[in-house]
Amino acid sequence: MIEELRSYILIIVFAGVLSLIICLFSYVKLKDAPGARHYIIVTFLSAIFTFSYAFELASSTLQEITFWLGIEYFVMPFIPAFTLLMCFEYVGVKLRQKFYYVLFGIPLITVFTHHTNELHHLYYSSVRLRTDTTFPIADMEYGPFFYVHSLYLFICLSISMIILLLQLKKSLFRFKLQILTMVAGLFVPIAANHFY
Repeated sequence: MIEELRSYILIIVFAGVLSLIICLFSYVKLKDAPGARHYIIVTFLSAIFTFSYAFELASSTLQEITFWLGIEYFVMPFIPAFTLLMCFEYVGVKLRQKFYYVLFGIPLITVFTHHTNELHHLYYSSVRLRTDTTFPIADMEYGPFFYVHSLYLFICLSISMIILLLQLKKSLFRFKLQILTMVAGLFVPIAANHFY
């Protein structure tokens, strides 16, 4: 079972390295393309989240696991917002300033709620170490704000897909393929979050 965990951690580290490479490539080659600025941020935040998750899985105590969860939750809540901004910019939609306050309000509250959870238990109602596994795993019971953040994630990614699909009719074939690839990429976290 430990070998299986090591293999899983290696795959996650590979995904983090891939995100970082894509981030650097985008910064060097695509920084002036529509949506690239936000895409660079998304890939950078994804790399930090992925590496932190690998460290979480490699942790041996609840204290270590919660530390790495905390690092994950400094970046992960903002990924849906920057993804949505990337899609708006890609299709050429300009947003009003007040939209940014709404868009980043939930992630900021998520970070605050997650990092102050011991005071109110709104994000996790309980966190403990499972004793029935061959390696340490945190057993978390979710509080109400976990579901608020999950809904926010789902809404941001769904709107992103809808924005891109609406653009599909107006696009040339080359861009249709790009849009369909982006939509497929956005669908993966929605499906993963659902099964999680």
